[in-house]
Amino acid sequence: MLKISIQSGKARAPRADAHIVFAAGAGRKEALVSLPADLRARVAASGPAAPAADGAFFTLPLGERGQAARLYVFGAGKETEISPRKARGLLRVAAKTLNRSGESSAILDFPLTLKRMDAKETRDFLLRSLFLADYAFPRYKSADAEKTPLAAITVQPRGAFAGVEAREVEEARAFARVARLVRDLGNTPSNDMLPRDFADRVRKEAKARGVKVTILDKKAIRKERMGGLLAVNRGAAEEPRVVVLEYRGGRKGDAPVALVGKGVTFDSGGISIKPADKMGDMKWDMMGAATAMGAVLAAADLRLDVNLVGIAALTENLPSGSSYKPGDIVRFRNGKTAEIDNTDAEGRVILADALDYAAEWKPAVILDYATLTGAALVALGLEAAIVFTDDDALAKELVKAGERTDERLWRLPMWEEYRENIRSDWADMKNTGGRWGGSINGAMFLKEFVDPKRPWAHLDIAGTAYYDPDHAGYPVGATSFGLGLTLRWLRDRLGPKKKGTRGD
Repeated sequence: MLKISIQSGKARAPRADAHIVFAAGAGRKEALVSLPADLRARVAASGPAAPAADGAFFTLPLGERGQAARLYVFGAGKETEISPRKARGLLRVAAKTLNRSGESSAILDFPLTLKRMDAKETRDFLLRSLFLADYAFPRYKSADAEKTPLAAITVQPRGAFAGVEAREVEEARAFARVARLVRDLGNTPSNDMLPRDFADRVRKEAKARGVKVTILDKKAIRKERMGGLLAVNRGAAEEPRVVVLEYRGGRKGDAPVALVGKGVTFDSGGISIKPADKMGDMKWDMMGAATAMGAVLAAADLRLDVNLVGIAALTENLPSGSSYKPGDIVRFRNGKTAEIDNTDAEGRVILADALDYAAEWKPAVILDYATLTGAALVALGLEAAIVFTDDDALAKELVKAGERTDERLWRLPMWEEYRENIRSDWADMKNTGGRWGGSINGAMFLKEFVDPKRPWAHLDIAGTAYYDPDHAGYPVGATSFGLGLTLRWLRDRLGPKKKGTRGD
C-alpha cells in the first residue's frame, strides 16, 4: 500500500520523481489558475492548448532545482467542482500512469472541490481513494506481472487538502487496509475461498485486533436450527460456516448494531442452474459477508465508540444428487416455512436464518448486505445499490451517509401489497415472486425474519459490489462498496463526541 504523508513547510521534503497536478477550467487561462503558482508559467509556455480537457495528459521536465524531476498534468474538465466518482477516477489514472512510467515517489496537488461533501469529508474521501488508487490483485500472476513502483505520495496541504491532519491520513490508511482485505476476499477464486477459508481468514484478522470471533460449523449450525442455510448447502461437498464477530467499543450494556452478510462463496444456481456465460462472476456472491465482516474490523481499527456484532452466513450453492430442489419446503430457525420456487434465489434463504440469529444479541438496529438480485442491476444499473426499510429515519440516515462517501443508495418500497407476490399454496411463503419487482420480492421475503419493532434495512448491493470491466474509478473486481457508508453512518449515530475520541 502507498505511503502517504503531508508536506511540511518547516523542512524541505526529499526531491520526488513526479509532481501531480490537475488542470480545470473553461479555457486555457482559467485552467492555469488551478495549477500551483510556481508552475503556471512553465505550463503556459510548454503545455498544450487545452490542458484541462477531459482525458488530457502531458508531462514536462522540471530541471535540477525543483521539488520533483517531472511534472504530470492531468485534465479534469471545465468545472472545478467535480463528482466524487470523477475524483476517484482521476486519482486512479494518475497512479496507473506513474506506475507505467516507473516513478517511485510523487508530490500531489488537488485544487478541486467535490460535490455533496464538505471540506473534511472531501479530505477523507480523497485520502481513502488515494490509498486505494493502485489497488490490484496480482496473487495469481506469474513473477513477471506488471510492477507497481509508485511507493510514496506527499500531499500538499492546500486546495482540497488545506487543513489536512496526520490523524486523517492514518484513519484513511486504516480504512484502506480493510477495504483491500474486503476486495481480496472477493477477488480470490472460489477454489481458494471456500466457506472454511473465509472463516479462517476472518478469524485471523479478528484475533489480530482483539475482536471476539465465534465460528459455527455444520454441527453447530444444525443445533441452531438454521434450516435455510443447511438446505442451500446440501448440494455442496464443503460444509457451511457462520462467522460471528463481536466488537465492544461502546458502553457496557449498550445494545449493539448488527451487521449481517450473505456469503455464498460460489453460486452455480444449484438445480436451477445459471447460464455458463459469466458464471465465474459468482465468486463475488459473498461480498455481502465480506462487507459486514470488514465493517466490524474497520470499526475496531478506528476504535469507534460503538458495540457491533457481525454475522456472515457462508456456503456454496451447487447442483448434486443431494441438492435442495424446486418444490422443496424448508423450515427456518424462526419456525416459518418456505416453498423453494427457484434454487438460485438462495441468498435470501441463508440470510433468513442469519437475520433471525442476529436477534439473539438484541440489537438496536440490523443492517444486512447482499448481492441478492440481478433485478437490482436492472433497476439501478452500476451507479447505486438499493436500500429497503420500513423505517423512514433509518432510510434517510443511510442515504445521507452514502451520498457523503460516494456509495449511493436508492430506496424502493416494501408495501404490504407486495407480500402477495411471495404467497405459497403449500408453505408460509415461497422464495421467489415472479419476474416483476424481483428485488422487492427478495426484500419482502427477508422481512419475514425480522421483528417489525426492530429497525432493519436491507442493502441489495448486486449492482455495485464488483465491476467487470473497471468502472467509475474502480478496478475490475470487488469494490468494497458499503464499507465507507457503514462507517460514516455509525459515526453519524454516535453524534458529537468529546474532544479526543475517535468517533467524530
